[in-house]
This record gives sequence, structure tokens and C-alpha cells, in this order.
Amino acid sequence: MKISRVSVRHADRSIWGHLAEREKTLPLVTPLDIYPQFQETRGSWFWDSGMAVVQIETDNGIVGHGWCEDGCRATAPVIENHLQRLLVGQSASDVEGLWDRLFRATLPYGRKGSVLQAISAIDIALWDILGKAADKPVYELLGGPVKDSIPVYASALHPVGAHKVAAEAKAYVEEGYKAMKMRFPFGPGNGVDGMRANEEQVACVRNAVGDDIEIMADAYMGWDFLYAKKMCRRLEKYNLAWLEEAFIPDDLDSYAQLRQETNIPISGGEHEYTRFGFKNIIDKQAMDIIQPDLRRCGGFTEARKIAAQAAAAGITLIPHAYGITHIHLALAFPIVPMIEYFPLPCWDELPNVEIEPIFHGEPVPKNGTVTLTAAPGLGVTVNDRIF
Repeated sequence: MKISRVSVRHADRSIWGHLAEREKTLPLVTPLDIYPQFQETRGSWFWDSGMAVVQIETDNGIVGHGWCEDGCRATAPVIENHLQRLLVGQSASDVEGLWDRLFRATLPYGRKGSVLQAISAIDIALWDILGKAADKPVYELLGGPVKDSIPVYASALHPVGAHKVAAEAKAYVEEGYKAMKMRFPFGPGNGVDGMRANEEQVACVRNAVGDDIEIMADAYMGWDFLYAKKMCRRLEKYNLAWLEEAFIPDDLDSYAQLRQETNIPISGGEHEYTRFGFKNIIDKQAMDIIQPDLRRCGGFTEARKIAAQAAAAGITLIPHAYGITHIHLALAFPIVPMIEYFPLPCWDELPNVEIEPIFHGEPVPKNGTVTLTAAPGLGVTVNDRIF
């Protein structure tokens, strides 16, 4: 089963779904909040939404698909100008060897970022082919399933006002979610008033849902160590399940130090790449929970190694963002207790236009859980109408 053709298509859509565009106008702290001109919303500095789908065809007619972010349209040049010649003619089942060769071949300009996202999309497509060739779902090839369904947590709760936030939190409980994550509005530049508003956001959610629902909070890389230390002192009484991405991803010393300062579990890793990056997190004892994204960190081939590292270190793995890739991963690995999902808040609505789905066959959570069929490969088909 040889690779005969590799192609890339771009769409002006986000793989995160509706959240990506809505979040550009919603209040939340970001890593650029230290600059006054970029404090208002993430949309003031974020790139245009985009995703790439990589299609790999084999000489026996099996076609696999993988995907990644593509906001700056970097995926096609990387693959078309370099990586495809390392793929065509090779065995599609050689996922370990192909991954290693692609990684080594791009070391001078890769290792993280857009290049690893392109490799991730390629790897996901290859696993889709493996599943289809074996007539098994990817989670079976990964060793699963270890469970019948996967709990999901509601990830939204932007700081849009106490009344809306409380109503949204209560609605998620009614919909069956046992855990939910909110966003902080402010960072160091807003001083004590911002700290108070951050605490009020957490208190609002906790008061709305009671003590039996897990709540988490995301700082989206917008804090520094001293600010985080002060905020944690304010927040410990609310029994957070975790505090997410307090710092930029390379500041592991601050993550490790904060973890020693607070009893709130510390999480991060959605912006980290490869087993080498996650080994640094683990070696520094920087996080209680790691949150790799398979569409960034290296696909299934690398995720298996990251999961093994986490299991050996006794660290929980909860993938970043929703997607069929993360459902397959969660079904196959006991250390993945739940995955993230972006529901539409009860106070919001999508634009009054028909929005084409990116994939056909991707399951939608019900009553706070998601289940998957035994369809071969990834079990979804790409909606060609949006590309």
C-alpha cells in the first residue's frame, strides 16, 4: 500500500468551529494584553481563520484525510515544496518511519509551529488510511476502547456579565455537563480592579452551579508569575478543577513555581509540540494536567508517546478542543478522563445563515458525553463544499 498522491486544500474556516470567530469579539485576557492597543478583544491581533485538509491517496485506492490550523496558509507550501516528495512512493503503513523522516527533514525550519501542524495533518491522514485498510476505527488500532463513552466539559463562559454567565452555567448543568470552563477577563495591566473582576467571574459560576460541578478557568497565556500567585490566593476557596495556561508556553519555570505555590491544579500544553516539548513539561514538574492538541503536537503517532510519558509520570491528559481525533484518543487511553467541547451559550446565537459542517459524521455530545461508532478509520468524511 504505497502513497501515490498528496494534496492540500484550504478553507477560510476554523477547526474550532463557531467559537473561533465569536471569540474574536468576546472579552478575555490574552498574551497581548500587556499592550494597551490590543487589550479590547482577541480579534484586534488574531489572524484570519483558516484550516487545511491534507488528502493522501494510495495505489490500492484508499484515501485518508487529516487536518490542521492554516490561518496564514503555511501548510500547502510546506507540503507541496518539500514534504510530499518524502511521502510519495513510501508505504502508507510506515507511520513511525514517515513521521521521523518528516521531523528530521524539517529541523532547520520546523520543530514547532506551522511545520509541525502540517506533519500532524499528514500523520492523521495516514492513521485514517490504516483504519480503513484494516476495516477498524482508529481507536482500535491505538489499543482501545477502554470505555464506552467519553465525558465532555462545556468550554465557554466568557466574562459577558454576571446575569448571562450565571444563566449559561445553569443551562450547562441542565444539559448534563458535569464540568465547565470559564475565561478570565483581565491580566496584570488591570491591577487590583482586574483581580477583583476575575474573582467575581469565578464566584459567579461557582454560585450558579453549586459544589458538585467541576469548574475550571483559562487565563490564555495572559498572566505573569506574581499576578498568578496573587490570583491563586484569591481563587483557592472556589475549589477549581484546574487553572489553565497562566503563562506563555515556554515559561515553564513559572508554571513549575506556581504549582508549588497553590493547591489549584495547573494545566497547559495546547501550544506545545512533540514528545520533546511535553518531556520538558514533565521533567520540570510544571503541570498537573497536560492538554496536547493532536492537530498541532504531531498527530496520533506522537500523541501515543506523549500519552505514555504522561501515564508513566502520573499526569492526567485532557486534549485541547473538540474533534474526532481527540475522541479516538480518549477512547484508547485510560489517562484521558474527558475532552473539551464548545457549546453555544444560551444567550448567544449563530449568524442567521446556513453554516456548512466541516465534517460529516462527527458525533455531537448528548447529556454531557459523546459516543463513537465503529466506522473504519476516523469515521468522518470531509465536506467538500467548504473547500
